[in-house]
Amino acid sequence: MKLTVEDIRKDPGYQLLDKLSYDHVLDFAGEYFRKSNLSIRFYLILIFIFFAGLPVSVYLGVTIKNYNLLSLFQQFLYGLLISFTVMIPMHEIIHGIVYFLLGARKIRFGVKLKQFAFYAVAEDFVTTRTAFYILALAPFIILSGLNLFGFFYIRGYAGYTYLSILFWHATMCAGDFALLSYYEVHKDKELYTFDDVRNRVSYFYYRKQS
Repeated sequence: MKLTVEDIRKDPGYQLLDKLSYDHVLDFAGEYFRKSNLSIRFYLILIFIFFAGLPVSVYLGVTIKNYNLLSLFQQFLYGLLISFTVMIPMHEIIHGIVYFLLGARKIRFGVKLKQFAFYAVAEDFVTTRTAFYILALAPFIILSGLNLFGFFYIRGYAGYTYLSILFWHATMCAGDFALLSYYEVHKDKELYTFDDVRNRVSYFYYRKQS
């Protein structure tokens, strides 16, 4: 049977660990992004690889394929523009689709422009640790895979647009990896999380050990 919010709130076997206000998402993410753990190290290594791939690909494009440097730079600007327009909603839609596949039906999307924070939440839907990992990583894995495919299989200058999108979208996934860092900090606990959309708060509970 699927665990409900009422089950957690009424059962003394579950203990509230943290409350996260939607207005303080950036502070929360910043705190756990600064932690030194596997999730953050893995993310930083990927960002470094994606970033290093930019000048290397330009060098190979100019020296081997005789591409024009200015035209390549133009493709990278296109990628930046697409990343901050098309990719942001695509990222959140994937979160929403995963929520739906996990069983959530009251899915909401929001934005905090002052913090440039975008989010997808599911009201009163309890998420386990495993489900949360899938939820957090799905946009990064799917969109990174699609952009890598585009870079390697789309001929001409357009392929470099995908490489640019790959890098910029990866930088936008910092918040997802910060939340994974939170779970890693509390890896000794059986965590459950759910959203109170009306009050704009996410709750993190854990099951007490008997």
